[in-house]
Amino acid sequence: MISTILVKRSLYFVFFIAVLLLFSIFTNHKPNKAFIHGQTMGTTYSITILDYIKNKNLLEIEINKLLININDIFSTYIDSSEISIVNDLEKTTISEEFSHVLNKALYYCKISNGSYDITIAPLVELWGFSDFTEKTIPSQKIIDEILSKIGYENLKVSGTELNKEKYIKIDLNSIAKGYAVDKIALLLDSMNYRDYLIEVGGEIRASGNNNNDSWIIGIQHPVESSIVKKIKLDNLSMATSGTYNNYFTINNIDYSHILNPKTGYPFEYNSVSSTIIAKNCIDADAYATVAMTQNPVEIISLINKSPNVEGYIIQIKDNKLVEYKSLGFENLIVF
Repeated sequence: MISTILVKRSLYFVFFIAVLLLFSIFTNHKPNKAFIHGQTMGTTYSITILDYIKNKNLLEIEINKLLININDIFSTYIDSSEISIVNDLEKTTISEEFSHVLNKALYYCKISNGSYDITIAPLVELWGFSDFTEKTIPSQKIIDEILSKIGYENLKVSGTELNKEKYIKIDLNSIAKGYAVDKIALLLDSMNYRDYLIEVGGEIRASGNNNNDSWIIGIQHPVESSIVKKIKLDNLSMATSGTYNNYFTINNIDYSHILNPKTGYPFEYNSVSSTIIAKNCIDADAYATVAMTQNPVEIISLINKSPNVEGYIIQIKDNKLVEYKSLGFENLIVF
C-alpha cells in the first residue's frame, strides 16, 4: 500500500542569505546603503548596494523592468513568453538573449554527456515536480514514451535560428536565475556601482567589498537548519543545488526532482547538495545542477579541470556528512 506522500521544499538557504544580508545592513549602517527586494521568477530576490545612490526608486524600477523582461523570455508558466512560443514550433527565429542562454545551457549538456538535459521538461511534468499535484511513480511504459521525446541533441542552433522537433520542449529554469543575477550585475556596473551583493532564488553574485571586507555567504546544511561552511566571495558568484528542497516520499523511499534523462528515474547518487563558485552566476547555476547528476568524485575531477571554478559536494552516508571539495575551495572558506 502506498503511504501518504510527503512533499518537502526548504527555504533555509534563502533564509540564511537574508540573515547575512540583514546582519551586514544593521551592523555596518551607511546612510546611502540600499536594500532592494521583491519577487520574481517564482521566487524572491534581494540586492544590497553599499555605494551612494541618488534615486533608489528609479533604480528599483530599472531592476524590476529587467526581471520582468527575463521572465517574459524564459518562464514556462507564461503562455506568451518566448520559450512557450518556441516550444510549440519546429523552426523559428529566437532573440539574441534566448540564443545566448540556450547555447550556454547546451554547453553544459555536452560536458555532462547528457546527464544534464534542458529538454527534460516532459519527464519533470510526468513525475509531478512542475506543480503541487499528488505525486505517484510513473509506469515504465509511460516513462519510455516520454524518453523518446527527450534529447538536447535534437536542438540545432545557428545564431538566432533554432530547429527542433515540435515535440521537443525546452526548459531553462536551471540556468535562468543565474542569468538574471548576471544581468542585474551588468546593470549596476553600467551605473558605476561597485560594492553590491545580488541574490535571486539563492543564486548569488558579489562585487567589490562589504565595508572594506569580503562578502561572506553561508552554505546550508542539507538536513539541519544550520550553516556548514562560510565562504568569502570576492567578485565571484555562487549557486547551490540540492535534493533536500524538492522531493517526495513513498513507502519510506525518497524520490528527488533531479531526474536522469537516460533512465527516466531520479539519479541514485547520494549527493544531497552541490555548491559551485564561478566568475559568472549563469555558469555557477548550470554547473551546480550538473554536479547533482554526476558521481561526486567524477564531478570534482571535472571541476578541477575547469578554470576559475570551485565546487563543494555533500553526501550523507550512515547519517554522516561526507564532503568532496575542489582543489581551491579551501581558500574560500572563512574559519
